[in-house]
Amino acid sequence: MSPLQPAPRPTPGRLHPARILLAAVLASAIALACADSGDGGGSPAAPATGRVAVVLTDAPVHDFVQALVTVSRIELLPATGGGRGDQGPGRQTLFEGLETFDLLALEHVSEPFAIAEDVPVGTYTGLRLQVEDIELVRLNDDGSTSSVFPRLPSGRIDLNPRGGFEVLPGATLALRLDIDARRSIQVVQTGNGRTIFRPVVFVEVLDATDPGRLITVEGRVDAIDTSVEPAHLRLCEVAIAFRDRRERRDESCLGVFVDGETAIFADSGRPADLDGIDLGETVAVFGRFVHDDDRRFALEAEVVELGGSAAFLALTGTISGAFDEASGTIVVQLDPGQGFVEGTSVEVLLVPETGLFDSLGERVALGDLGVGAVVELDGVVELSGTLPDLVRAAIVFVRSPTPPGDL
Repeated sequence: MSPLQPAPRPTPGRLHPARILLAAVLASAIALACADSGDGGGSPAAPATGRVAVVLTDAPVHDFVQALVTVSRIELLPATGGGRGDQGPGRQTLFEGLETFDLLALEHVSEPFAIAEDVPVGTYTGLRLQVEDIELVRLNDDGSTSSVFPRLPSGRIDLNPRGGFEVLPGATLALRLDIDARRSIQVVQTGNGRTIFRPVVFVEVLDATDPGRLITVEGRVDAIDTSVEPAHLRLCEVAIAFRDRRERRDESCLGVFVDGETAIFADSGRPADLDGIDLGETVAVFGRFVHDDDRRFALEAEVVELGGSAAFLALTGTISGAFDEASGTIVVQLDPGQGFVEGTSVEVLLVPETGLFDSLGERVALGDLGVGAVVELDGVVELSGTLPDLVRAAIVFVRSPTPPGDL
């Protein structure tokens, strides 16, 4: 039976009504770098500000197909109170507004959200997220959905790495902040039953030598420089709240490094090369956190999808047919609620260029894609009226089935 036409993957960094994850992991990566020093003679003064980028990610949760979190403010918390007489920096606002995140769409990757270049150097104890609303969406047996709205008693989430961290001139580091949604969402049986949200938070301090899981961005190719190795793309119109030292802007540009190990896929789902990337084209990038020559936040690309989310779909399911060497495919039974007829299975074509990763961003082998493994993939669907539909996969994330009794 042919499936319904699937919906495209949501655009990163905006409201994602198709899938939402607050019941998994909220991971936030922060890249800190010094400001550019000015020209002139003598010893340059130490920069008084640093650059901070916030990246979001998450992990899976059962029962709920969406977990929407609306955040109104993100702040860096100083080690001191920031009042008169304090030697350290005061509380620093990285973002202010209203943004609703689909955390379920970030199970295996992180997304850049906000970058601020005017953060004073100093010691900070963590991040504070001011939360306005939480909506958990459940898929019912009849295919309909229902929502619950758990309350966060304090209205905020404080994320504090052990020992704090420093923004230093000339240094670049990252903070990955994870909320374990499996443990954070609790259903309490009280009459009608209610859901409460008690954040379980893990914080890890990283740097560019240990970039953590993959980061994904989507944007328009504004410039291509192939005269250097690795080649450099300038990706603009990325959904990131950006603030520089002079003004606030809603959109920013990011540098993306592409080398011989980067897998590039055309909007047909077939492998391509750097020559296939056109100026003005929309692309999606899966890559690692690095910094460019100006110590700005950048990505080292693992996979590039030409056409972005308009061409590639994000699908989840369980492997029901092992890898067949003759056809180069596995069979995946798709999860419900993705626009396909319930019970639909698809053949997923894995070419040598297809990126295979686990949830932590580590590369895995074909042997890790065994029957029963839960996968999320990006690919181009070729619909068929009789045979199983084919998905040309650009990237596949795999995780083992959840052990019985483990929420």
